[in-house]
Amino acid sequence: MRILHTADWHLGARLVERDRLPEHAALCDWLIRTLSEEKIDALLLSGDVFDAANPPQDAVGLYFDFLKRLADLRTVKAVITGGNHDSASHLNAPRELLKRFEVHVFGHAGENVVDLGDAVVAAVPFLRERDLRQSTTGEAMTEVQAQVRAGIRDHYAAQLTACRALAGTRPVIAMGHLTALGATTSDSERDIHIGNLGAVGADVFAGFDYTALGHLHRPQKVGGQENVRYSGSPLALSFSEAGDRKSMVIVDTQGMKIETLVAPVTRVLTRVSVSRASMTEELALVPASSWAEVTVKLDAPEADLDRQVREAAGGRFDVLKVLADLPASQTSAWQHHGPSLSELQPRKVFRELIKEKQIASEELYEVFDELLAIREQKITA
Repeated sequence: MRILHTADWHLGARLVERDRLPEHAALCDWLIRTLSEEKIDALLLSGDVFDAANPPQDAVGLYFDFLKRLADLRTVKAVITGGNHDSASHLNAPRELLKRFEVHVFGHAGENVVDLGDAVVAAVPFLRERDLRQSTTGEAMTEVQAQVRAGIRDHYAAQLTACRALAGTRPVIAMGHLTALGATTSDSERDIHIGNLGAVGADVFAGFDYTALGHLHRPQKVGGQENVRYSGSPLALSFSEAGDRKSMVIVDTQGMKIETLVAPVTRVLTRVSVSRASMTEELALVPASSWAEVTVKLDAPEADLDRQVREAAGGRFDVLKVLADLPASQTSAWQHHGPSLSELQPRKVFRELIKEKQIASEELYEVFDELLAIREQKITA
């Protein structure tokens, strides 16, 4: 059996208010062709199908159009799990209909075992805290963390037992959407398990023949293990991922052969740092038609820096962000182009406020983190 592992599509995502739908549409076209050409038997999509709990309708339309084309192939089964960006109820709404087309969707936690014929899959979605423990008042954060991690470990152990009972000698595969300790993150991931509360070691997946992970956007092995992997996002979702080589994973269950499939680049993201004196010459090297984040090294603030950078680009590429790299003596008194509202993170804003008010209280941090987690759970429920 040949299985393709992907994750973190984030349909409906935007980058500095630029629509990514055309890129996602091109990705879906390529993937349909690839599933046929590579003779793939099963597609595993490990969470964050959408970028938000209430995605735009054009993103929802693209999702269902892809699933219709997948069903038309008549050769590929699919297992789709929810991520921390997804609404479990939104994903689950058409699941009974989709099941008739061999598309198995799991937004909520449970005993989510899928028999694909030549392999059995534990389709584990993002595990929210309420799936793992009952909270009580007065708990220390270390106690909560220990209970969450123990709950994740117990959940995968139960799934492994159920899969092995059904599979016999057939391969058993796990899916997951979480942070594995030792893995590399990027700027575009958003944790609901605050401060790596739900991060676990790769040993949690011991006993599975392959583990198809989502949540982290850089493709990578976990703990150096070939059979525990993040496929990564197929699109660069932030400028911090501009240099990443995006990919998916193909697993051949006969001999458990694993190979990487490079995903196509339909929009180049470029992160470049230039000096003020040679800005025009350096920007001439930026790939044409790309979207760029430009950082300019300055000796002193320049009020019209944004305009100067865009003029120097000459329309060859789109400048989405302009940042100033100033000496330390200048940055405290003046800052050019601070973060936009969409880039501000509540946790960071709260910590800056506490620092400004000179309040020394770790308990306030912990309470605020718990409130954030509760709010996120309600949004994505």
